[in-house]
Amino acid sequence: MVITEGDALLERYFTDLPDNHLIAYSDSGYTNDQLSYEWVKHFVQQSQKHIQGVYRLLLFDGFDSHCTQEFLEVLEDHKVIAYRLPPNTSHFLQPLDVGCFQPYKHWHAQAVDHATRTGCTAFNKIKFLAAIESIRAYTFKPRTIQK
Repeated sequence: MVITEGDALLERYFTDLPDNHLIAYSDSGYTNDQLSYEWVKHFVQQSQKHIQGVYRLLLFDGFDSHCTQEFLEVLEDHKVIAYRLPPNTSHFLQPLDVGCFQPYKHWHAQAVDHATRTGCTAFNKIKFLAAIESIRAYTFKPRTIQK
């Protein structure tokens, strides 16, 4: 889910966005209970396609909106084991920081660089959303995730 700051989504945000991507907005630009609930429903729907066994595992931090009853019930109803990282340890236990987010930052920087070299003067929300699919494709490969 990509969350933008504001009170509306512009139609042009969706021009180059694949159907399986989720975009939302909030006043702060951060998640909240409702957006987390929408995301978890989207997550179980999208991950259903890749089930290899009975259960799936979802690792998450202790952010309040990840721990609502509604959020956890969606996971339980779809046989997703919710594993909340222990409080005050996330800086030690960030399983995605090195393996996934560093490559994500790299490919994002490559997309910005490419856009700049081809005449883009502002890598704004629309440019970012147009590039997000290729950034994710370069980043989230089995070997990256399994590190």
